[in-house]
Amino acid sequence: MNTEDSWGTIPNFDGASCESIFVEGQNGFKLRVLRWTPENNDAKNLETIIMIPGWNSVPEGWYPILSEWVKKRPLVYIETREKGSCIIEKKLKKDMFEVSSIMSDLAPVIEKLGLEASECYAFGSSLGATILLEAVREEILSFKSMVVLSPNLHFTPPLWARILIPAPVFLYSALVKFVIWYLDRRLNESGQRIRYRRTLLAADVKRLRLTCLVLKKYKMNTNFKLCLTPIGILRASSDTLHDHTDAGLLSQQIPNCELIEIVSNQFAHEADAIPIIESFMTKE
Repeated sequence: MNTEDSWGTIPNFDGASCESIFVEGQNGFKLRVLRWTPENNDAKNLETIIMIPGWNSVPEGWYPILSEWVKKRPLVYIETREKGSCIIEKKLKKDMFEVSSIMSDLAPVIEKLGLEASECYAFGSSLGATILLEAVREEILSFKSMVVLSPNLHFTPPLWARILIPAPVFLYSALVKFVIWYLDRRLNESGQRIRYRRTLLAADVKRLRLTCLVLKKYKMNTNFKLCLTPIGILRASSDTLHDHTDAGLLSQQIPNCELIEIVSNQFAHEADAIPIIESFMTKE
């Protein structure tokens, strides 16, 4: 897979038009945003979905759900600053990739897109889910409703990340190949294996390393008492890369929160997940 293709392709799906634009978050960070508008006039006027994918996640892994969702309502897909698509006009430093720093881009990007977060739905996965939760907990953003997949209370580096973190950059290419080999044997879901392979091959090596270094120190503050956004948490027990207890603990800490069990992590990337996600988002 060509790295430039991963971050440069504009995914055009039947039933919707797509534009790829760069929007400045914090000063010096221009995030790529994919923005779909349905062709159907009724769908065009529905609430917008703001989608934040996971750590280094490439769009291809989300095509099955995106290709159908973008027909049903407007959708904005924001690629956060650790991804290879982000234009960073500064010297790379570790603190740029802390959860709070990555999160700080969201509000200015959403505002510059002309959107009012409180009138939108939000969907996030893994690191994207964690960033959205931090944003609503700190009252930086408030959404009409939000569904998240496999959020993290903390990031315990898996074996492959513990190998990557201390390694010199010149060894990363070889180590990434080892990690892909390891994940092929570690993960139960074939779709998840394919997504992680794409993610690792497309990752910006320097950003990947710095993000690993800072995320291992992260721990979420679970005081959500002031959170007003209704939140649904998707949990897949078959997912061997995420801690299932995090979703359960968070669902108990967050007011107006519902734990939603799904059959697999891959299911949340498929079009069949849309009715489940939207049934929570749109309920009164």
